[in-house]
Amino acid sequence: MVQAHRIKTVAIVGPTAAGKSDIALRLAESMNGELIGADSMQIYRGFDIGTGKLTPSECGAIKHWLIDVANGGDDFSVGNYVELVSAAVRDVSDRGKLPIIVGGTGMYGYALLSGCNFASTPKDENTRMSLKILAHVIGGAGIHALLANIDGLSAGGISRNDVKRTIRALEIFALSGAPKSRVAALCESQFDSLTIVLTLPRAELYDRIDARVHKMFDDGLIDEALGLMQYRDCGSMQALGYKQIMQNPSMPRSELEKLVAQKTRNYAKRQMTYFNNMKLDKIFIDARDFVAVERAVREFTEQ
Repeated sequence: MVQAHRIKTVAIVGPTAAGKSDIALRLAESMNGELIGADSMQIYRGFDIGTGKLTPSECGAIKHWLIDVANGGDDFSVGNYVELVSAAVRDVSDRGKLPIIVGGTGMYGYALLSGCNFASTPKDENTRMSLKILAHVIGGAGIHALLANIDGLSAGGISRNDVKRTIRALEIFALSGAPKSRVAALCESQFDSLTIVLTLPRAELYDRIDARVHKMFDDGLIDEALGLMQYRDCGSMQALGYKQIMQNPSMPRSELEKLVAQKTRNYAKRQMTYFNNMKLDKIFIDARDFVAVERAVREFTEQ
């Protein structure tokens, strides 16, 4: 049974280019809400075009939290996110507004809404160093495959390129004897949340991705990425688009654009797998049906 004192929150999640930001913004305007980001790359200052941040003019009077809160070289963890966003949710709610979580980083949304940020789970520097050495030997894909064999659900929410989070999930398993996803199942949320997963037919989603990537390049993504060269060895440079440009600085734009679009389509597919398996109360709504989204949120808030 939902506890009456828990803060009501709404989460709008889904694959990249599904239109999450636009729908969340419309929802905030109609429901007296504020947006709280759940994107692991929009937190970084200067990473603007490639992460699809809403501009100040697009947001208008709607406040958008958890954007530009870290420098590209900062080590920003899920625990850091949960700490900041929990305070933001309370601030928004205390002022009588609806907190609307929006973003495509499933792990961020899940950690907040499930109550599992794993900050208190066991840590051991020797175990972590051993896993880092193993990752160096067998590569990022190899260490990710190892996690997939142990804990497929957690692996589904971590990019194959995200060695740091892969190692952390393996560390939790090594020290606790239980997969990270099983530990998560025992968590209890401090929020009463409705999670809406936006969906689109695959062909339309891929068309949107291609169009979005093309516009990003038109808007100056290459120059923005090359201007962030000082972060080339940082976690922030794992962001789609930036990483491909940094690795292939002399590749013609047309080829880069195709590469980034393909990587983005692959990422969108992984996102949907994660959201399908995410152990939260959730409903799936066609991203083209704002009326259905708004109706679901009104029913939830009026309960």
